[in-house]
Amino acid sequence: MSYANRSYIGHPAASSRKSPIHNSPAQRDELIRVFNTALVSSKNHSGREFSSELYQLTETAPFKAILSAVRQLSKVQGIHERKAAELVIETFRRMDEIWDGYLLQEGLNQMKKPQRG
Repeated sequence: MSYANRSYIGHPAASSRKSPIHNSPAQRDELIRVFNTALVSSKNHSGREFSSELYQLTETAPFKAILSAVRQLSKVQGIHERKAAELVIETFRRMDEIWDGYLLQEGLNQMKKPQRG
């Protein structure tokens, strides 16, 4: 069976069939609660030492390059280093956000294409 012919939860064709796990709204809500609890509780809380990790990161060459860029931007723009740091971070975050959206859209477009098999 091709991916294009499969039914997925939330897809109109899937909603026309009753799943045995969705016998009642209360049972569905309980299953959702159980699933969400398992999802959250299974996150890796390995006792990371955040302060140690942050310190180690600040000692790396890439982080020092970021600080150098902040200092350079501050000088070139004639702004306080804090403002320059905020601008650099906002730029990284915006770039990351745009790429996340782009890659998500590309993935969705690939899923919409008829699968050959």
